[in-house]
Amino acid sequence: MRRPDTTTRLRSVTAAALVLGLATGLAACGSGDEDARQNAGQDAAEATPHGYVEGAEEATEPQLRLAVSDADAGTLTLVDLLTGDTVQTEDAAELHGSDNRYLFTTGEDVTTVTDSGVWTVDHGDHFHYYRSEPGTVGEVPAGKPGHVMSADTRVAFFDDASGDVKVYPRADLDDDVLEPVTEFSVGAHHGVAVPFANQVVSTLAPAAEDAELPDTLAVIDEAGEKSDLAGDATCTDIHGAATVRDAALFACADGVLTVTQEDASDTLTGTLIPYPEDAGGRAWSLAAGRDLVGVPFEDGGLGLLDPESGTWAVAPTDAPVTSATVSPDDGSVLALDEDGTGYAVDPETGDILADSALVDSADSADSASVVLGTERGYVSDPASGTVTELDVADGLRETREFDLGGAPGALAVTGGK
Repeated sequence: MRRPDTTTRLRSVTAAALVLGLATGLAACGSGDEDARQNAGQDAAEATPHGYVEGAEEATEPQLRLAVSDADAGTLTLVDLLTGDTVQTEDAAELHGSDNRYLFTTGEDVTTVTDSGVWTVDHGDHFHYYRSEPGTVGEVPAGKPGHVMSADTRVAFFDDASGDVKVYPRADLDDDVLEPVTEFSVGAHHGVAVPFANQVVSTLAPAAEDAELPDTLAVIDEAGEKSDLAGDATCTDIHGAATVRDAALFACADGVLTVTQEDASDTLTGTLIPYPEDAGGRAWSLAAGRDLVGVPFEDGGLGLLDPESGTWAVAPTDAPVTSATVSPDDGSVLALDEDGTGYAVDPETGDILADSALVDSADSADSASVVLGTERGYVSDPASGTVTELDVADGLRETREFDLGGAPGALAVTGGK
């Protein structure tokens, strides 16, 4: 894999939990019996389901949509994965981030937040599924828009030109509100800020003027106050970040630095996990599932890291991996190399379960992308103008093809659990 320059944007699709709630009450008058009050309360709850947003329709199954970015044409297309129909195509800069509902497209001086219109609300013992019309939430201006990280209940936007970071409550996006609750500056550089455990872990501008990438992390609280990261805080040449359920992760020159929180303490601790001996160089990006992280090595091979145990499995590939994805439940891993070969990888052992030529032209494989939903995988082919759906568990069998034209590149799946 070629070493990206400092303007390269992280394309891995990080997973964020949807925490939406709507309190519904019903006043009871007089001395009516308890059963009547309970039935009335139940009727009100059924009339206004948990997680409901005005204008949305509740469904009985996940309402999945595939987002397809065409950077050449400057468009973002949403495909209904239940019907295969195109929901909409709109003018948009290139897709550089997403969570399970929202899409973040970054242009020269602004990042646009788009609501894909589908989402799932987890209530522990059951789920609620919703669909609505997609739409634009708003824009976040910046001198040089950088990484966007959606994690926990917040979304952080990084401005490379100034080092300014703006953090927004994710729940506000449901109401088309973009008002930052935390703002701070860490100095101009190509960096990243990751919301984690009610705080933000951010890179700091490198001390050396000729340094291209940062090498230090700090913790910023909700008031914008900075403190040191406990444990390992140095991560040479940081490029690549992701979150899993219990950790924030950063790709360094010599390993992956994991940030965790101990018990109920506000202290965040960094631990550097060195790359395995059979790693083909360092990683420049990270792809996270629920508890598993895909780590593409620049000279070939895909590392699979369990951040909790610090253990690795390595999947051999014939060429450097340009795009990798882990399913939301950690049950599947899919990778694409620079020759256009796709790999289904065993998430526990790193064994190659199947490989297949997924992108015909090696020249376009570098801008192709793969993404996994819970049940299917998807690969874009800029040369053919198509996105192919794959049954990853069945030897990468092709199940559908979406002929979108143009040069489809970055992908995201929204609406799942």
